[in-house]
Amino acid sequence: MFGREIQVKARVETLDGLSAHADRGEILSWLSKGGVRPGRVHLVHGEPDARDALAARIRETLKLDVNCPSYLEKVEL
Repeated sequence: MFGREIQVKARVETLDGLSAHADRGEILSWLSKGGVRPGRVHLVHGEPDARDALAARIRETLKLDVNCPSYLEKVEL
């Protein structure tokens, strides 16, 4: 599996104006103002309690599907 190239159909997008260390309010604002609603939000950073609270807030206020993957969990995109 390692050491071989696999061709994928993907593109790289630049998200200007989003800090890697945005707080809850900034993340909620960014998600609510985006032109396209994401099919699913994956929260992969932060302390578990804070991450779970943010996930609940996103679900409640924005009605989005939110996933908080476990350590080393694989997620198909």
